[in-house]
Amino acid sequence: MNTENFDNPFRPGAGHIPPYLAGREAELLEVRKRLGQVFVTENLILTGLRGVGKTVLLERIRGIAFEEKWLWAGNDLSESASVTEATLATRILADLAHAASFIEIGRKRSIGFHTDEDAAINNLDFSYLSALFNQTPGLVSDKLKATLEFVWRVIAKQSPVIRGVVFAYDEAQNLADHSSNKEYPLSLLLEVFQSLQRKDIPFLLLLTGLPTLFPKLAETRTYAERMFGK
Repeated sequence: MNTENFDNPFRPGAGHIPPYLAGREAELLEVRKRLGQVFVTENLILTGLRGVGKTVLLERIRGIAFEEKWLWAGNDLSESASVTEATLATRILADLAHAASFIEIGRKRSIGFHTDEDAAINNLDFSYLSALFNQTPGLVSDKLKATLEFVWRVIAKQSPVIRGVVFAYDEAQNLADHSSNKEYPLSLLLEVFQSLQRKDIPFLLLLTGLPTLFPKLAETRTYAERMFGK
């Protein structure tokens, strides 16, 4: 066998994509099943030690989501982004804006003699979403729920071919509740998405991280068991 031009599919490194992803058929089949849900009742969680290929698998899942007509809003969850409920909400809105900013929601008319063509186009960008979030009364969870629900109504109306939105967060082990500071970002995340899913809004949550993610989810067991299964 001539191996001179053989491209070794093994590429050790932080998230380097190999030419061929092998041995993940069961996981990818499960992903397609979750993306095929008519009503989202089961979400996804991937855990493992560093170097086992979680980030690579996440990229493959991203491709499958696009194939199945789902938008993809995701990022790494840094400690600074998940330290408070407000910073987590900002992270979610920024990621959603990146995925949905191409969607127009009408024109903003200014006072004066202007035609519709002169009016500025409003999009689902971060400035629009953050303004909507800040104008909504209530707790952070109330603001986030209302904003995300509004976004889906717009998406469903403007782009009916889109089946839903995947919110994918790597390094999710950084997310935790902090009772000493009265900040509960992990509980907020799970409660907000469960509330939206109860309204048949197709937002699917995908969390990826180290095995320490499991104990943290166990601390919010009520939501976690309902969303990810026992």
